[in-house]
Amino acid sequence: MKKLRIPIALRLFFTVLLTTVIITTVSLGVFQWTMKENFAKYVADVEMQKLDHLIENLAGVYSIYHDWGNAIQAQILQIEGQPGPDDYDHLSRVWLRRQYDIAFQQRYFKENTILNVPTGVEQQTAIKKEGLSVDEIRLLQENLPSEYQPFEGLSFPLNSGPIFWNRKPIQQPRPPKDANTPPPEDTPPPEGKKRFIPMPDKLGLSSRLSLYDAKKHFIVGEQNTGAVSFRPIKVNNQIVGYLGLKPVLDQEDALSLNFFSTQKKVLLLIYAVTVVASLILALLLATYFKKPIHQLLRTARELTKGHYQYKMQVKRNDELGDLSNQMNHLSEILDQHEQSRRQWVADTSHELKTPLAVLQAQIEAMQDGIRKPTPEHFASMMSQVSSLKKLTQDLADLAQVEAQQLTCYFAEVDPWQTVVQEVINFTPKLEQAQLQVEVEGSGTLLSLDVDRFKQIIVNLLGNSIRYTEMGGMIRIHTVQTEQAWTLLIDDSPLGLSDEQLQRLGERFYRVDDSRTRSTGGTGLGLALSVKIAKALGGQLSFDHSPLGGLRCQLTFPKISRK
Repeated sequence: MKKLRIPIALRLFFTVLLTTVIITTVSLGVFQWTMKENFAKYVADVEMQKLDHLIENLAGVYSIYHDWGNAIQAQILQIEGQPGPDDYDHLSRVWLRRQYDIAFQQRYFKENTILNVPTGVEQQTAIKKEGLSVDEIRLLQENLPSEYQPFEGLSFPLNSGPIFWNRKPIQQPRPPKDANTPPPEDTPPPEGKKRFIPMPDKLGLSSRLSLYDAKKHFIVGEQNTGAVSFRPIKVNNQIVGYLGLKPVLDQEDALSLNFFSTQKKVLLLIYAVTVVASLILALLLATYFKKPIHQLLRTARELTKGHYQYKMQVKRNDELGDLSNQMNHLSEILDQHEQSRRQWVADTSHELKTPLAVLQAQIEAMQDGIRKPTPEHFASMMSQVSSLKKLTQDLADLAQVEAQQLTCYFAEVDPWQTVVQEVINFTPKLEQAQLQVEVEGSGTLLSLDVDRFKQIIVNLLGNSIRYTEMGGMIRIHTVQTEQAWTLLIDDSPLGLSDEQLQRLGERFYRVDDSRTRSTGGTGLGLALSVKIAKALGGQLSFDHSPLGGLRCQLTFPKISRK
């Protein structure tokens, strides 16, 4: 069964889209769950900010009694007198509500300062500020709704005397005592008790309040088992208790359901917008990467067809841009190799064709009787065969070196002895070319293949004899350092230009084609020598000679003795 093929652009598209969808889904889901879990507590925390007066009052109560139980009991006795056993438990539960009413009334009079203006200079200032007369202010005070009147005879703290939050108590006229007359509604409470006027709780906070000690142990109020919002009660910067408020909202009530429904619609809208935006972004991103990938694929196809001149134009400053540049560089290298291969074939066929043509002409002349089969003619023919043999051997060695298949047998030898011996072997040719030779150097032990090293020396000496004018000079000497041994072969003119010097070592390259052909050069000797030197671990380089000709510099590392 054929495996399903998914393009990389499509993979990238789905990867970006699915990643965004998953992250968005998880994030919005966690946000929705967290909001449901903490929404009621958040509302309770907001409501808690309206109970600052109550917290301040509770801190004041504790600072007097230094114990919550003593404070509750003392204030119940001051307000209710001596309650019965059954009443005390009920009064303990409503004690916190009374503290809330006191704080509520304080806050009201503080915010409505015109109803709580003292007499004297301050009253005159308030009259001018509000634009009211003294009678109008008194009338407002006397007609204040009863639920907003302060507790008659009740002070804060409760045992500090009748103080009405910076205003004097309002004395109501009382009718004469008569046994038959029922007491009016504002008759003072029985002796030992103080009047308590409950306040309207429109926000419903008092029924959800609870008091805890410093360790959050429940004391009085509404005992809750669920989530409670706490505010610390501090005296002298030390926490003496906590005021707790039960959240009024529940996840199942109508208000919460309506709120969560609205939030759910908003979150779904955000989710839809995010998915659409991710879809567009993923599509643009996939297209952005798809175009250069297709260009790279097209370039690779052209290279496989042998069109090495094909170049791609991708202007990007990223990995795809680097890859496109490398592809262009690869096409240049392949084109150069193709040109080199063609030149190789042409040069090889040309070098083989010349000696073969000479041999064919000599053989045909003998067959036609033009030339007689004399020893001289056979010697001439043998010379052409030797040239063919040397050419084919050089081609074979060069191919092996480039394929890294050249066989070398290393041993510790003194290279200078080999150099001296080869100079002696070349003496007849040196004398025939009338060349003067200077040999001065020293040897050392190197790890070399003697036959391959000798092949390099033969090529270098032959090249110097071939390219040095008659009557010239060849100088052979060595230079040694702690790490390397270097052989220098200098010859006198003919010299080389810088351009010619750079091309030395190329296959079939000859400085003077006509001159070299007459002397028997094939243009493979130096190229093969460079490759063999590298295979032996050394380096062969070329430079201008102080004698005016060519300097061949052959360097090998010394054997490390540790």
